[in-house]
Amino acid sequence: MNKSSEAGKSFSSKVKSELSGLKIRRREDACALLCAFTLCIGSLKYVPQKRCWGVHFSLKSRDAIELCAKLCAQYYALECSISEVVHERLNANNCELIVYGSGADEFLRSVGLLKVDADGEREYGAFLPEDAVLTDTQHRSFIRGMFLACGMAADPEKNYHIEFVTNNEALAGKTAEILAFYGIPINRSSRKNSIVLYVKEGEKLEDLLAFMGASEAMMHVSNERIIKQAKNKANRYVNCISANTNRATQTAQKQIADIELVLKTLGVDALSDELRTVAEARLENVELTLSELADELNMGRSAVNYRLKKLQKLASDLRGKAQDT
Repeated sequence: MNKSSEAGKSFSSKVKSELSGLKIRRREDACALLCAFTLCIGSLKYVPQKRCWGVHFSLKSRDAIELCAKLCAQYYALECSISEVVHERLNANNCELIVYGSGADEFLRSVGLLKVDADGEREYGAFLPEDAVLTDTQHRSFIRGMFLACGMAADPEKNYHIEFVTNNEALAGKTAEILAFYGIPINRSSRKNSIVLYVKEGEKLEDLLAFMGASEAMMHVSNERIIKQAKNKANRYVNCISANTNRATQTAQKQIADIELVLKTLGVDALSDELRTVAEARLENVELTLSELADELNMGRSAVNYRLKKLQKLASDLRGKAQDT
């Protein structure tokens, strides 16, 4: 991708630009891509200046439209006319393509807009040709064509989400079937009168992008996932440290309250040297954890804990006697 030209594009547009730049070297792969692309957004349209029928496409992505035009010209010798259409009410620009010419019938049969029976009877519609999607490379090209025509990918910095939106049941079914075969199960829902196929898991999103051939986009998603995982791990660590610190502080405050009660009631002389040393160290080092307090006293942690427990027991006994009186 050209970094300067890609800077202002959405992530979805960048994916389409990358997919549109991939080389297609076999006619059958071009046919698979054009089949998905045409059945998604193509429609028959009369071309008055040429007095013939052609196929009309309209899409925001100029890269995808130009790829379609290139493949139509290269493999079906079709003439292509590309124009920009400004929708002022929608505040959007669309790129429109019309393909026509002597190879139009062959193109229509290949992509599924025309059937001709043994008697030469012609039937126009939207049919998924049985031989259009058979091989591994055809599968990948077909899914690529689906994404170019009706796909959307959210910015992975915000959300893991990729979807295909179509009103063609055969296309939706074939897309789900292909992806499931390659271990990329896809969810299905409806939106108004359309079928929505979508993936929302980061790992499956990477798999889907890689399957289509969008390696740069896949690496971007992978990097974002690594960054998010690192941030989440750091946050969990900080939260854990904070929780431990809070618990240690609360424990120290209880110990100090116990020590102060013992000293006030019994006096410092009532304590053995071992208890007095620990009591004084705790009063002077409120912020230290038990382990840090043990280090400060150059004693074992269990020994310091044992003596603090004895001080706690003394305080508890004093509180019990106070209640009895």
